[in-house]
Amino acid sequence: MKTSVKTFALAFAFVAAAFTANAEDKEAKKAALGTGVYPTKAGKINVLVDKSNTESNTVLLLKNQHGEVVYRETVDKKQQKFGRVLNLDSMEAGQYKLDIISGKDIQSKTFQLSEEKVERVVTVK
Repeated sequence: MKTSVKTFALAFAFVAAAFTANAEDKEAKKAALGTGVYPTKAGKINVLVDKSNTESNTVLLLKNQHGEVVYRETVDKKQQKFGRVLNLDSMEAGQYKLDIISGKDIQSKTFQLSEEKVERVVTVK
C-alpha cells in the first residue's frame, strides 16, 4: 500500500510539473509576434497579425527580389490584432519577401508571384 501511495505521489508531481511547464510555454508563445500570411483565390495576399507588444508600432515591408521596398505600412502600436489584404495585380512576376516587424520581433515570409501560362490549342478539321 505504501508503494502505491508513493507511486501516486510521484506521478502527481510529474503531472503538476508538466502543467507548470506547459503554462510557461503558453506565456512565452503569447509574448511573441503571431502572424498568418496566405494567398487568396483572387490572387491577393492576406496578412493577419496578433501581437502582445503595445510599446512599438508594427511595420509591414514588402520587398521585391532586388531588395527594393514596393510596399510599406506602419500600423499604430495600440492595434494588437489587425489584418491587411495586399493586392498584387500591378506587381511584376518574381520572388517577394514580406517582413512584419514589431519592436525586436521580426517575422518574414517569402512567396513567388508568377504569370499563369495559357496553353495554345491547335485544332485541324
